[in-house]
Amino acid sequence: MYPFDPHTYLFLTRHDRDQRALQAERRRLAAAQKRLRRDELRVQRAWDELTASLADVSASEQRVFELAHR
Repeated sequence: MYPFDPHTYLFLTRHDRDQRALQAERRRLAAAQKRLRRDELRVQRAWDELTASLADVSASEQRVFELAHR
């Protein structure tokens, strides 16, 4: 029935299943890391835009303040 003894067959079957599960977990981890890097870049871009926008608002407020006190 088996090409070799049943214990060896079962060992190889379990080993193959474990390897496939490990590979699947590594793929899931790689995908999660890729999403994390993408999200980190999005957050960094949003932070940079917010910082630039706040700097513009601050400069505008300063100009209004200067004009109001002339």
